[in-house]
Amino acid sequence: MEDIKAFILDVDGVVCRGSKPIPEGVEGVKKLMEFGKKVVFVSNNSTRSRKMLVERFRSFGLDVSEEMLIVATHATATYIKRNYGELNIFTTGEKGLIEELEEMGHKITDYDRAECLVVASNRKLNYDLMTKALRCCMTAKKYVATNPDRIFPGWDGPIPGTGMIIGALYWMTGRMPDAVIGKPSEIIMREALDRLGCRAEEVVVVGDQVEVDIVAGKRVGCKTALVLSGVTKKENFKTAIKQVSPDFVFDNLSCLLDSYI
Repeated sequence: MEDIKAFILDVDGVVCRGSKPIPEGVEGVKKLMEFGKKVVFVSNNSTRSRKMLVERFRSFGLDVSEEMLIVATHATATYIKRNYGELNIFTTGEKGLIEELEEMGHKITDYDRAECLVVASNRKLNYDLMTKALRCCMTAKKYVATNPDRIFPGWDGPIPGTGMIIGALYWMTGRMPDAVIGKPSEIIMREALDRLGCRAEEVVVVGDQVEVDIVAGKRVGCKTALVLSGVTKKENFKTAIKQVSPDFVFDNLSCLLDSYI
């Protein structure tokens, strides 16, 4: 860890669980900032905009700017505009994603007028919304998913992620997204490295899910640290790391930094 200049931190499961902070995670972020380390947060959360996350961090006592946040919502809106221009979009997502899509110049429309389907989590998902998503998946020229997460760390335990909708649509149509933006995709990780201005070997990626965070870090050549404060816990981490092993495993972000310092 002696040559580490920067950290790419996951949010849910590392800094917080839903709206509730993880005290050791918050303390770990403060330590990083105090020691002058470069930090960006890369979140697969598909329900929050950057503005929403800034406010959440402030409620935790953390002064974080939008420039430090690379969120699947904004990254998805940016990716679509960069590759396809401004599109008419139907999305399963919530207000946070819609906010980012519209700020990027995209127009939110109904499923039968959409050029692109954007799949994301929605805590009010129902039969009507899934029916529209199904029909859009069968007709839209483009299909993008914000992230592949099967589950997410809620404040009281795991909750379904965007992968639930991706899987349902695939089961019904046989179609997978043309692009998946969030981790472990290199799309969002390359953006993080560019934002830091560091070489991959100078960066540690910290997260709570092996198949999402650790795989993402390894794909771009970073060191990786698994923390047991989210989806992966002491009871299941040995099973989780059978396929892919992180460079380090710690109880939480603060423990990682205690060892680092």
